[in-house]
Amino acid sequence: MAAATGASQVVARPAAREPPAARPRLRRGRPAGRGIRPGRRLTDGHAAGHAEKRTEVYSSKKNSMMGSGGFSSGSSEEDPSSDVTATSSKHYLCGYCAAFTNIAVTFPIQKVLFRQQLYGLKTKDAIHQLQKDGIRNLYRGILPPLMQKTTTLALMFGLYEDFSSLLHSHTTAPELLTRSMAAVLAGTTEAVLTPFERVQTLLQDYKHHDKFTNTYQAFKVLRVYGMREYYRGLVPILLRNGPSNVLFFGLRGPIKQCLPEATSYSTHLVNDFICGGLLGAMLGFLFFPMNVVKARMQAQIGGEFQSFSTVFVKIWLERDRKLINLFRGAHLNYHRSVLSWGIINATYEFLLKLL
Repeated sequence: MAAATGASQVVARPAAREPPAARPRLRRGRPAGRGIRPGRRLTDGHAAGHAEKRTEVYSSKKNSMMGSGGFSSGSSEEDPSSDVTATSSKHYLCGYCAAFTNIAVTFPIQKVLFRQQLYGLKTKDAIHQLQKDGIRNLYRGILPPLMQKTTTLALMFGLYEDFSSLLHSHTTAPELLTRSMAAVLAGTTEAVLTPFERVQTLLQDYKHHDKFTNTYQAFKVLRVYGMREYYRGLVPILLRNGPSNVLFFGLRGPIKQCLPEATSYSTHLVNDFICGGLLGAMLGFLFFPMNVVKARMQAQIGGEFQSFSTVFVKIWLERDRKLINLFRGAHLNYHRSVLSWGIINATYEFLLKLL
């Protein structure tokens, strides 16, 4: 009986558990429950997929914005700074190339103008002097202005952008004021290169043709008189650079907006040339007396350092106290400035778009 009971218990255990029977009943009830559990699993899967897609889209947007400087976190902080550095370097390079192109084209005209500023000659007489000097001496003295102008214009455009960004980010002043200050600071910094302008004056003066044969020799002779001699004529340069930069950068945009709308690279080039030429001619005429005083001061080697006002009065008396005589050579300077600053502005803007 015990055996029978054990046997019955053995038989009853599978019947009590009946795992296979319970599972089939669940399977048979599957159509009724398909909309509950499996449906929830399907919905969760779709939700997870959508969440992953949203995460990928957000990540891609974030990465693209980080690449353009929109965000900066972690290691991506280097990207905006590298972009700013590249942009800043571009302005310096474009300014340098624009100045090089300008000097190569306009140096002979500048030489005629210089003779008129220094000696009050008529255009015909100044050209006759250059003809007597010969073709060999036509580009004599080009190295100092080439070095000075390329570096000066690189600093002018590059420092203007750098100072503008710096003042805009660290002050709450109006943009017009910050950009004007940036232009003055850029012009003041350019005056560091006065020694090149000083040597250029000496090499272009025919009275010094026998004293100096090249740029190096001129620098060597001036070194005997001390560092101050290199910066003779600094005051008129400072009075010219700051205000002229403010007007150039301040009026360049409005003047271009008044011109017909450009629809191609060629029309953009023409508009930039006209804009730069008009500004250059206007500023060249306005600050012409400054250059006359500068040329007279820098033509001297050694001796007393006379003030700006003293030299100006001396020139005024020499030229019979007539304003027209003070502006002798201004008409040639006008035409040279149209060509020169037209080339500079057009080349600068063209290269800026190209790079």
